[in-house]
Amino acid sequence: MPAESWDQFDDYVIDFAVDRKRRGERIAIVTLVQIEGSSPRPLGAQMAVSESGRWTGYLSGGCIERAVVSEAIAAIQDGENRRVRYGRGSKYFDIQLPCGSAIELVFDVNIADDDLVAIDARLHRRLPAMMHVPSLAGDESETLTRIYAPRTRIIIAGIGPSAVQLSRLGLVTGFEVVLYSPDAETREEILKTPGVEVVPIPSAASLPIVHADRHTAVAVMFHDHEWETNLLPLILETDAFYVGAMGSRKTHQRRLDILARFGVEKEKLGRIRGPAGLFESGKSASSIALSILAEIMQANVSASAGVGLLFDGREISPLPIWEPISQPLAVSCRSGNAAAVR
Repeated sequence: MPAESWDQFDDYVIDFAVDRKRRGERIAIVTLVQIEGSSPRPLGAQMAVSESGRWTGYLSGGCIERAVVSEAIAAIQDGENRRVRYGRGSKYFDIQLPCGSAIELVFDVNIADDDLVAIDARLHRRLPAMMHVPSLAGDESETLTRIYAPRTRIIIAGIGPSAVQLSRLGLVTGFEVVLYSPDAETREEILKTPGVEVVPIPSAASLPIVHADRHTAVAVMFHDHEWETNLLPLILETDAFYVGAMGSRKTHQRRLDILARFGVEKEKLGRIRGPAGLFESGKSASSIALSILAEIMQANVSASAGVGLLFDGREISPLPIWEPISQPLAVSCRSGNAAAVR
């Protein structure tokens, strides 16, 4: 995050672990490897804990994180990996989980620095990565593999307060956010929010290249349809898991008719969610932004399929090991403390 801070309750913990290692601290990577009953977190959820007691990530709804930190520090001091059960049947009878559930965690204090750096580097290149997690279940033949997908990115192309609000909400939600805009006032306003990448659009006839992978959502938020008529055909050529366009139902139908006349295929037009958002009655910038973000979150559930923990080394088909065919998204400027934001 900006100013070299960390979101303590983040799904991504590897860059925190790399940072702590570079500062000379020992760390533990804690992975959720077994669930009995219900759990607010999925298999493969992780925490990274440093020997100083700093940590990021979460493994429950707030019930056990402090206990996990204490256990991780003890494992670091002993220099040995361990597997610990919490909830029903645990030696820690004072730590209870909802509905009598139980979970088991693996504390890995011996993961190689090179492995952490390699995972972090791939994720920042927007490539999937994997980590081998020691099972410690007594069966030496069992292997666990943690699959990572790149952080979800939202590309917002638009002008005005709704585009600015969606940028801010996306950042707070934990997404990477990129704002494309031809409007200087819109760009200047979002530059007040550290962490959002800003790309100027020179003109409707001179558009930047949009690189959107399968972990990217794109929201088009213009009132002048000349911009979207030129941008949407480019966006529809990408692998974005979500493409939404702001406006009324009449506006959306007019949008589809114009794009069809420009030769955009019917199948591609069907990818555009319009009017973008889960509810259409919002009139304020905040409600429009929240509606679109909620729809992106809903679509992201299926886009994230295949990310998690694998047992016995089985391969996962929904997550191909793909490589980008072009260079990463070019960014002209970045809001706030640019040097501190990756």
